[in-house]
Amino acid sequence: MKTVLTFTILFSALSTFAVTQPAKDYKFTFKSGKETFEIKQKGASQDIAFKLAAKECFKTLTGGRYPGEERGMDIIDICANPKM
Repeated sequence: MKTVLTFTILFSALSTFAVTQPAKDYKFTFKSGKETFEIKQKGASQDIAFKLAAKECFKTLTGGRYPGEERGMDIIDICANPKM
């Protein structure tokens, strides 16, 4: 019981000191054939912003419809590899 209480107190003390990073703006450029477009996302890190941008890229290129397996794989490739 002492152990559980100790961990609870320690965890609550550490959680109050946890530093949350402010969201930053990130810009990703995607190229599909001749079309190039940018997606701006906010995130605590570039990785988090990239995941959100990749999802938005996929939705943009598919128009919310199932593109078929082969075209879907091409779109995933485009959205997973932004141009720098």
